[in-house]
Amino acid sequence: MASFDIDPDSFHQAADRLDAAKDEVQGLLDQFTGALDQFADAFGGDEIGMLVGIAHQACTEALTECFSTNIEELADYAQSVREMAENHQAADDEVAQVFNELLGELGT
Repeated sequence: MASFDIDPDSFHQAADRLDAAKDEVQGLLDQFTGALDQFADAFGGDEIGMLVGIAHQACTEALTECFSTNIEELADYAQSVREMAENHQAADDEVAQVFNELLGELGT
């Protein structure tokens, strides 16, 4: 049977990478929406310009909502990975304590 080794430190590193990815995506989204905001009033005041402006705003809001949801999920994934690491470490510590107590009772 192959061994199965879980390294909580690797889990923490993975969670940190997820947080870094979240921050990078957030930064790119902020830059993108900032660039889009420059065009918000560029469509003119006539009916066609107003309709294009409404479409622009709807697309911008949909895109922002989509990316914001993904950014929130990355944060949730990072937190879940950290909790997994902590739970595995706690379980390992508990098992080690039980074995040390058994060894103590056996006099070894």
